[in-house]
Amino acid sequence: MTRRLVLAAALALALAPQTFAGPWHKSLVAAQKTAKEKNQLILVDMFAEWCGWCHRFEQEVFPAEAFQKATDDVVLLRLDTEDKGEGTQLARQFQITSLPTFLLLAPDLSLAGVIRGYSPAPQFAQMLADARGKYATFQRREKNEANMVKDYPGRLELAKEYLTRSAFDKATVRFKKLSTEQGVPGSIRDEAFYSMAIAYTMQGKLDEALKTIKALTAVSNRGTSVEQARLLTGQIYLQQGNLLGAVNELKNFQKTFPNSPLIATVNSVLPDIERRLNGK
Repeated sequence: MTRRLVLAAALALALAPQTFAGPWHKSLVAAQKTAKEKNQLILVDMFAEWCGWCHRFEQEVFPAEAFQKATDDVVLLRLDTEDKGEGTQLARQFQITSLPTFLLLAPDLSLAGVIRGYSPAPQFAQMLADARGKYATFQRREKNEANMVKDYPGRLELAKEYLTRSAFDKATVRFKKLSTEQGVPGSIRDEAFYSMAIAYTMQGKLDEALKTIKALTAVSNRGTSVEQARLLTGQIYLQQGNLLGAVNELKNFQKTFPNSPLIATVNSVLPDIERRLNGK
């Protein structure tokens, strides 16, 4: 082989994508299957081909010893956010608006943590350790739930944390208990109703959200949660394309809660909806 060919081969090798810690799954279904079998978390690299920092992760971070040690006991998954399949769906579900972003998922695909932006391997390993530590703290709170029967604020916060982790079923069943159980303080009950409506809205179950708000306003007509729920009703009507319903709801809000901290929001969005309703 001539000197020129040797140099060309060396250059090609240097510019080629680096091999990195693995094996990396390319299917969410396959990664979840492995995670369940091994009872491990899933680290999802959400990337796109145009993302230069994502490629830097491939070339600089993934091959590093610090990264490989930090991910030795997790399932690795790479998904393209623009694949119009699992990657796109997951990006929408977790509202990923910037890259690179890494999701840390539990075997049931609830959210254990999020890491955003580029970091060198040692810093990334530390951020991953921090995310896992916070999730472990949450899991300890889960295990202590049986001892929280009368700790209504604690139960509400746990339910809301399930919601932030996209564990919708677990969140909803807890909100339902808090909204119907005897002895729950009214403010906790109302916030549970509102949070349950939020959970349904996040899942696109808009009719269920409206039913939940109706149930709330049947037992309470004042308070922060009621005002938030009434504003959410207008937003849901908008999502459903019911402009008239949204206008009527927001006008009713103005009359019923003129001193609400949310009135400025209502006053700012109502004129635009009225213009859309009138075709202007």
